[in-house]
Amino acid sequence: MRQLVELQKQAEDFKKLDAELIFVFREEAKGVEGLKIIAKRIPTKYTLATDPNKKSSKAYSTRRMTFDNFVIGKVIKIIDGTLRERATADELLTVLKGLQEKK
Repeated sequence: MRQLVELQKQAEDFKKLDAELIFVFREEAKGVEGLKIIAKRIPTKYTLATDPNKKSSKAYSTRRMTFDNFVIGKVIKIIDGTLRERATADELLTVLKGLQEKK
């Protein structure tokens, strides 16, 4: 949740880089209703999704209790994360800016 708040502060920076952030909550026990509560507490333009049974997310986050962040197009970088410490907006923006510079 803390990561969502932080990333929301730099939403315009991500938009300028043509990046779309999608948050898949695997730990949200209340499912879609829980996401609605989160969206009311933290107004966001980002897409929120849930995978409480870890049916889809298991394929890309295979270790127990991992909360990695993926920059997708082709996988450019995996930024390791834990339940308490996840990637910062600055870390994600650095990866995205590096992609823009390579164009």
